[in-house]
Amino acid sequence: MDFLDELQHRILPGDGAMGTALMAAGVPADACFEELCVSRPDTVLAVHGAALAAGARVIATNSFGANAVRLAAHGHGRRVSELNWSAAQLAKDAARGTGAHVAGCVGPLGISAAEAEARGVDREEVFTAQIGALLDGGARVILLATFLDLEELLLAVQVKHALHHCPVIASLACPDDGRLPDGTPLAAAFAKLRAAEADVVGINCVNGPAAAARLLAGLGEHGPLAAFPSAGLPTRTPGGLAYPATPQDFADALPALAASGVRLIGGCCGTTPAHLTALAETLTVLAKDAHAS
Repeated sequence: MDFLDELQHRILPGDGAMGTALMAAGVPADACFEELCVSRPDTVLAVHGAALAAGARVIATNSFGANAVRLAAHGHGRRVSELNWSAAQLAKDAARGTGAHVAGCVGPLGISAAEAEARGVDREEVFTAQIGALLDGGARVILLATFLDLEELLLAVQVKHALHHCPVIASLACPDDGRLPDGTPLAAAFAKLRAAEADVVGINCVNGPAAAARLLAGLGEHGPLAAFPSAGLPTRTPGGLAYPATPQDFADALPALAASGVRLIGGCCGTTPAHLTALAETLTVLAKDAHAS
């Protein structure tokens, strides 16, 4: 079934954070995660496989920072096409036979508009190269994730539309006060994204599922929403970072998120397959309850 058609019929469970999953698998925090699509494909496939086994119906490619600007910091600036194509192919291989949707993941460039201009970086060209390679690799949904700059996100949406008619999810990393760093309220940002014909708008990397529910309350009247909250603010322990939000916390927040219009729900930093299983199982219960009523 087509991604948008399926969203009309039921809430879809997504996957979790690729970065923290790779670190949990022993990858150093300062590594180039996207390069692992070529050097350690089995590690990336294992993350995708665990998410699918936990019930995810949408998985994001390991390509969040695979743009020329971010890759250049790791010495891989000329490998945009290779790494994004490989990321899409790996996700396709993982999802084959499951019916899950593969979303090509694109993050912000990591520099401001002013810095891009000063460095001679053509932001439209950078997004075009990355999104084009993900599409060439087989992604048929594009997930624009963790943007704080609305203008940059609108540019990325525009680039996607110029390249392909596939659905686009536009997700902001909104602070807890419900306003972007430039002061734009989340509701106003969503309105601009919908006017730009983003198919799904939402938030990710917010501080836990309860915070996501508060931010999205009453904002879903004009179309489907996505929510990929983190597992809360981490604390550093001898064993690494510890995240406070439990799988049950995600399950408990799901009814409020669903009532707000969320049609795609997953996790961000610190979420594990157990969090995703809790979401998928709760969605099954909610669907049964709705059918019974």
